[in-house]
Amino acid sequence: MTDDVAEESIVFIYTTTPSVEVARQLAKAIVAARLAACANMLPGMEAIYEWDGALQQEAEVAVLFKTRAACVAAAMDMIAANHPYDTPAITAFTATDAAPDFAAWIMAQTTRQSSS
Repeated sequence: MTDDVAEESIVFIYTTTPSVEVARQLAKAIVAARLAACANMLPGMEAIYEWDGALQQEAEVAVLFKTRAACVAAAMDMIAANHPYDTPAITAFTATDAAPDFAAWIMAQTTRQSSS
């Protein structure tokens, strides 16, 4: 795979937030910066995890960002810098395939100059 092809791969970035408000703030910032074409907020999730030796159970809102590989590092850095969690889950998954029109839209949205 050439660097050009790798940079144009479609990537989904996933994170979780404590509220719809936080999810919306992150989504708007990342999309306005042209680091993602779109962000889907998925409320109604519940996380069960261990923290500091105690079992925790919390409501969360997941956010799925649609972007291209060339934007992943900057988007993940921006999410981390603006995330309220001490150790946020921020992961990226490369799509193995995408509809051509959808892929072209993501490329166009993330290569245009920022609106901010």
